[in-house]
Amino acid sequence: MPFTAFHLGPALPIKSLQPKKISLLVFGWAQVLTDLQPLVYILTHRGHLHGVSHSFLAALLIGLAAALSGRMVINGLSRLWAKKKAHTAQTVSLGMALRSGWLGTFSHVLLDAIIYRDMQPFWPFIAGNPLATGRLTDRSMMVFCALSGLLGILIWLVSLIYRRSRRDGQDQQPL
Repeated sequence: MPFTAFHLGPALPIKSLQPKKISLLVFGWAQVLTDLQPLVYILTHRGHLHGVSHSFLAALLIGLAAALSGRMVINGLSRLWAKKKAHTAQTVSLGMALRSGWLGTFSHVLLDAIIYRDMQPFWPFIAGNPLATGRLTDRSMMVFCALSGLLGILIWLVSLIYRRSRRDGQDQQPL
């Protein structure tokens, strides 16, 4: 599933349940960085479609790069926006960035490894792909990711309604 929004789906329930723990921007940035190597393959037809960038070892490094670079850009833009609009900047902590970057890269490798036999997710320790059993197809993984995303949106909407009802209930004075 190169360069699709489907990888974002499984992150939405986590973000909805733990909104201050995950940055969807850093998560998404980690997805893009993971798929740079397949993009090079698609453009040049050199190397492997799911090469080293789709291994858990690379996920560790790419997730760190996504966390550090994503945090720097997001926090910088947030400060600029806050100055312009006279608001307090909403920043991404280092912990949030690391969780988001690693969640993005490790989930990307795992989801792709389940459906693509050409991957070597445990490179350089294990050759081949023991996770690709052939039971799930690209289409079934897209459905799973889409349903996960819908579940995340549903959780977010329910929590939003709940928070608003609690806030509104606190604003009313008892008779």
